[in-house]
Amino acid sequence: MYKNNIKYIATFVIAAFVSGCSVLNQKDPDVIVTTEPMLTKSEEGSVDKVTSAENVNLDSLQNSGQTLGNNIIYFEYDKYSVDNSDYKDIIKRYSSYMLKHKNAALRIEGHADERGSRAYNLALGEKRAETIKEMMLINGVSKNSIEVVSYGEESPSILGTSEETHSLNRRVEIVFSNTGK
Repeated sequence: MYKNNIKYIATFVIAAFVSGCSVLNQKDPDVIVTTEPMLTKSEEGSVDKVTSAENVNLDSLQNSGQTLGNNIIYFEYDKYSVDNSDYKDIIKRYSSYMLKHKNAALRIEGHADERGSRAYNLALGEKRAETIKEMMLINGVSKNSIEVVSYGEESPSILGTSEETHSLNRRVEIVFSNTGK
């Protein structure tokens, strides 16, 4: 009886050792440690779908043909959700235009203020731009007609270190790369 127990224990130890060796040969996944706050998407915001392309006021297309009037959406500190109804209307206006002009193409440019690391601000700018893109995709805009770019803190709209200047730099700009006309 004692020899059978030793036999089972020896078999178990050998099996555990062999399986442990195979685990040791695996490469650990890359882990990034950061002291930056985590980006979290607000659960509060909802997406309003476009009802018709006729809602677009084509007269508001600027002389340069690059925007439909207001093209800037501002964000709260460290946020990338869109809760403001005026900003949702901007997104609906651009979505309607894109649905009406199938050859049109947009560039959604994400920005952040100077607080935080360069890498964090690039990621935050991208999250902000991706949020606008997702809202447009929900409205039926083709993903092939939207390009997302993040400038992070590298392209401020205004220089300064006050809360007012920071709030003006936390933004997304929607710019036509092709108006489709």
